[in-house]
Amino acid sequence: MSRRTDSETPRQPSQIAILRYLRVHGPAARIDIGTATGLSPATVTSLTSDLMSQGLVQESQGINGNANASQGTTRGRPKVLLDLVPNAACVIGVKITINLIEIALGNFKGEIECSSEHCINTRDLDEGELVATLISLIEDFIAEHKGFSTHPPVGISIAVQGVTDSNSGEIIWSPALRHRNIALNKALGERFGGIVQMSNDANCIATAISQNTNLHLGGDFAVIMLGYGIGMGLVLNGNVYNGDFGTAAEFGHMKYQPDGPLCNCGRRGCLEAYIGDYAILRDARGLMDLPDANSLHPSEDQMMDLVARARDGDTGLTDLFKHAGKVLGYGIANLIALLGPKQIFITGSGARAYDMMEPELKRGLADAQVPELSRGPEITHLAWDKDLALQGAIGQSLLRHDENMFKATTS
Repeated sequence: MSRRTDSETPRQPSQIAILRYLRVHGPAARIDIGTATGLSPATVTSLTSDLMSQGLVQESQGINGNANASQGTTRGRPKVLLDLVPNAACVIGVKITINLIEIALGNFKGEIECSSEHCINTRDLDEGELVATLISLIEDFIAEHKGFSTHPPVGISIAVQGVTDSNSGEIIWSPALRHRNIALNKALGERFGGIVQMSNDANCIATAISQNTNLHLGGDFAVIMLGYGIGMGLVLNGNVYNGDFGTAAEFGHMKYQPDGPLCNCGRRGCLEAYIGDYAILRDARGLMDLPDANSLHPSEDQMMDLVARARDGDTGLTDLFKHAGKVLGYGIANLIALLGPKQIFITGSGARAYDMMEPELKRGLADAQVPELSRGPEITHLAWDKDLALQGAIGQSLLRHDENMFKATTS
């Protein structure tokens, strides 16, 4: 990789690149930062000196973890490592799902310092009530946890189950809400200041994965999130792709069969209408008597009961999960033909039955895929043992804050 001289290097984007490298890779030596970013040693020294004077970066001589890896086996004095200052800034992450609102505080390194959960009948809230509820919850959360940072939050990022417009800050449609086209960003921005942004939960998960080099192989990748509905986050050239209209990569609403079952979006034949939790439960009710419960918004207990019955030998239910896998395979074949990502992650609470879905997924993919495209990508099942949506929302907020911070200092 060729390196620019100090005089040739634009300072603002290079400083942002250093911050983002440290946020992803943890403590690192100046020489390693230069190798990764293509900056000369003199430029790295100059830029990191500025970042240290701003209170954003600090030196540390770590002796374990990433520090040890950076030192390697070299004898003598250990490398001086640079790291982000955790309390240099903080951001708020918010996640809205069916009847649950979660809030988290993230530090400048992107680590979650604390979080809270609030069980609320979200479908009973209209736009004004949702805005008022969020403002009240965030105010109480900040007051309760103000000891974690001496600064007010510099940004709020909202992860929403459903279809969002990341440009306008509107929830276009969400199964968590009864109403459509709900604007949140402006009202929250007026109350709390800073940058308020919104994205669907799959995009937030894609951001979290992109900032964890232990998970992805580099290059373009997609995250398919199985659950109540079917979402997708798409990372192209290192960035989450939202499209010109802020609502791109709606994988679950690609068509499998035009005259198929009704999707909760109001159209027929979407992939989601075969794979989503509500679709599995709908079809299961046609096979057996099930306890009277909310079939439009199935609980985790309901879905785990179906999985357990299928594993215990109920062939009808096993066939439902197998068919969902086949439909998913056809959808992935279309995704590969269109974009050819290097890696595809399958995750979410709906991947609880992935072991039953996987054989038919591979068969459906083989049936639908053009043979010449069968060499890739790698398909990775990412266990849903940790919800990455809030982590990704915090990551998105910090990405925006990095850019806004340097614009403010240079204007």
